[in-house]
Amino acid sequence: MNTRKILTLLLLVFLAGRSIAQPPPALNNIYGNLFQDIDGDCIWDPFEIGMENWTMRAIVFDSLGLDIDTLYGTTDADGYYAIVVPPTQQGGSFIEAYLSPLPPPDFDENCTIVCENIERVFSGGPGFDMVANIGFHCDTLPPCPTVEIDIASGILRPCFETTFYLNYRNNTSLVITDATVELTFDQPLQVNSASLPYTANGNVYTFDLGDLTAFQSGNFTVKVFTPCDEPVGQTYCVEAHAFPDTCQAPPGANWDGSSITVAVDCNDDQVIFTLRNVGPGNMSAPLEYIVIEDNVLLMQSPGQFQLNSNESMQFEYPANGSFYRFEAQQSPGAPNFGIPAAWAEGCGDTGPQSLGFVNQYNLGDDAPWLDIFCIESVNSYDPNDKQGFPRGVGEAHYIDQNVDIEYLIRFQNTGTAPAINIEIRDTLPVQWLDPNTVRTGASSHPYEFDMAGNGVMVFKFPNINLPDSNANLEASQGFVKFRISQRKDVPLETEITNSAAIFFDFNDPIITNQTLHTVGKDYLILSGTQENFLPGLEIQVMPHPFRGEVTVLANNMDDTGSELEFTLVSTLGRQVLRGTFSGNRFIFDGSQLPAGLYGYEIHRQGQLAATGKLLKM
Repeated sequence: MNTRKILTLLLLVFLAGRSIAQPPPALNNIYGNLFQDIDGDCIWDPFEIGMENWTMRAIVFDSLGLDIDTLYGTTDADGYYAIVVPPTQQGGSFIEAYLSPLPPPDFDENCTIVCENIERVFSGGPGFDMVANIGFHCDTLPPCPTVEIDIASGILRPCFETTFYLNYRNNTSLVITDATVELTFDQPLQVNSASLPYTANGNVYTFDLGDLTAFQSGNFTVKVFTPCDEPVGQTYCVEAHAFPDTCQAPPGANWDGSSITVAVDCNDDQVIFTLRNVGPGNMSAPLEYIVIEDNVLLMQSPGQFQLNSNESMQFEYPANGSFYRFEAQQSPGAPNFGIPAAWAEGCGDTGPQSLGFVNQYNLGDDAPWLDIFCIESVNSYDPNDKQGFPRGVGEAHYIDQNVDIEYLIRFQNTGTAPAINIEIRDTLPVQWLDPNTVRTGASSHPYEFDMAGNGVMVFKFPNINLPDSNANLEASQGFVKFRISQRKDVPLETEITNSAAIFFDFNDPIITNQTLHTVGKDYLILSGTQENFLPGLEIQVMPHPFRGEVTVLANNMDDTGSELEFTLVSTLGRQVLRGTFSGNRFIFDGSQLPAGLYGYEIHRQGQLAATGKLLKM
């Protein structure tokens, strides 16, 4: 039997209290709901997905098991089914049934029944109805071994120890053998201890999880020290990678066999990004990439690359303390998760450090077996707050359409006595976020999760006994993290806001800050026009990035007769070339210039008119 297409449940219902003196009652109807149990409470909630167009097969028997019949029903859009049970062919009654839910022929998800709620509701007549509500867990991934993983921490402070909490789960109905987890911590974080044994290789720590049964979950902690001389505001990341990690969706028919990765290296004077094709096939067509410095796009249009298998390209930028991010496309049809991306923060000491940019962007950890958690070091903080990742770019917190959002809710008992029970209620903006996609993640304490109507998420921490901050500052804190998807193609400029209510015992709730994400497109600043000092002036650089000849256009000048001068300088401030515009155009040959980042200045009659940055490939 193909377990990917057909999942059969046999529910044998025996009638209690049979005796010769009183024959068992007749079975009149069999009905109920087949549904995806999103919150795991085995109760069919209105927001949960019904299993539409499934066939419900019932094999019914009489009291002696001599008369047998097979009956069928089909679920509707809500997953509801009903089967009327007629009398036996001999005029007697059917009294028991075997039930088998069968998926539609084209159903390609891997589903396992996790909730079997069978009740007997006796009617006023001689028989009874059988109610069978059946909850499923369905994997959208192929039915192969997959460990879903999530890691987080509530706070990180220089000169203090931080506890990272990691949750893992076998998210399939298959047994996973020899599961492991690799944690890679940014240097200079120092791992002091962990609740599971581990082996270390540099800054990579490997944990053996052993064999995981179907849907088995677990957790462990790692204590990490941040050196005292580290700057406040620095971002530190930890990558959690679970193995096996080979369960991928099948490639598209047009996949060329390429697989693109991006790596970064920071040395004394350069940030070097390496773009590599690690797939078995050559790229059949060029793909695009972008480079970001802080929130500035270092090009007026995306660059292009085309790599054969195992071929690579390097891109070098000055290590001047800026934040750099490199993003690339993946070949169409590639069986990969997430975008190829890498970043460097605060590399070099020749300029001011650009901090706080890492979490504004998608970290490219969409694969279930991969989670990247980045946190900025602080000295003081709001103990009861909510954060959304990616945070988004600029004051509007722009993010792309169809990007998942991870929420981290932190809490602290700042009262004068222990908090026995804590409850967090988070009302999702369901018109923009899909509650059916919620995946609960790492937390500081065990919790019970439920979802009420209208997208109200409930995290309960019964008997948490959280001490107050005066008695134990570190133990008074906690957090919970979850992930959710946007609804498909949310309109541009939509604002997604969210906050949470934290209840400590019977006290009034503490309402967290409100997070903001604005769905946008093309919201990064272009380097070629980032600073214009004359009204209406627009500077256009073609091509950008450049390899040879470059044309610079000054558009919308209010006085085209005034001479414009163009100056190109290196990142160290050294003048590379200088020339005068002809009308609104200046052309120079950059083929002999070293690859890297350059700045330019445009003056009119001795006054600064515009500045920008150019990238030489």
